[in-house]
Amino acid sequence: MKFCVGFLFLLFCFPIIAFCSSCPNGSIEFQNHCYFFISNATQFPDAELSCNGMNGHLASIHNGFTNAILTSESSKYFHDSTTVDFWIGLNTLMSPSNWSWTDNTTFDFKDWSPSEPKNLSMSCSALTIQNGYWASSDCFKIKPYVCEVSVKSYPIYMNCSTGWVYFEPTHSCYGHDGYGRYPNKWTESEKLCLSQGAHLVSLHSYDELKFVSTLFSLTQDYAWTGLYSNDDEKTWKWSDNSPVDYLPWPSGYPSRNISSCVLVWAETIIDYPCEVNSYWTMCKKPALT
Repeated sequence: MKFCVGFLFLLFCFPIIAFCSSCPNGSIEFQNHCYFFISNATQFPDAELSCNGMNGHLASIHNGFTNAILTSESSKYFHDSTTVDFWIGLNTLMSPSNWSWTDNTTFDFKDWSPSEPKNLSMSCSALTIQNGYWASSDCFKIKPYVCEVSVKSYPIYMNCSTGWVYFEPTHSCYGHDGYGRYPNKWTESEKLCLSQGAHLVSLHSYDELKFVSTLFSLTQDYAWTGLYSNDDEKTWKWSDNSPVDYLPWPSGYPSRNISSCVLVWAETIIDYPCEVNSYWTMCKKPALT
């Protein structure tokens, strides 16, 4: 979908930069990259992994124009009043005291706040929404983040609906059109997904499980998957009829020996009664082709 954004940038004079995009809905395009503003807060390593799943990296910044655009656009996407900054790809995890980008591009521009960067324990960086300055931060703090994906590696045929996120290894889109924020029974959640041309999420590898857990911040919350049993847990099926080829049960699970549905939490799955009205909806559907 084409759209244009006008941006006023102060640089000795006042040129107006207009940029048009053929990037997927919910992202912006600038200098041959699509930028995705992911509001589901997570730790720096998990944010980078989520971006990798989109065939990209946390955003790298190489000039004041990109920095200003990300600052301006972030205020439109990150609405939580407690959000003051978001992860970018700059870090010292690979080489202490030497800052580098996760995409291995040259560290040729910086916009640190006064007195930044701080001590060696602050090994990751975040961009402050209010003023665009960077600050070093504990990598295990929870923040939203911006992914950067090359336009060439994110062709338009891989587009997902607004609010959904693409995962290249499965060629699928993940999301819930806003309905997933309310707790539902399993059957209600599956109906919500069906109404969007999707099913509750099915899982087929650790990489997909990690991507889903990171994207939806499932370190403290639970969400329904499409996995269920109608024969007292003797056999399992996915609601999308995909193969049951990956079941990351923790020790002691499944444990109920009754007809059950399955939740995902903290990179594991657990069985639970389908009629409990307490858990979130997470849908999965094929990417648009």
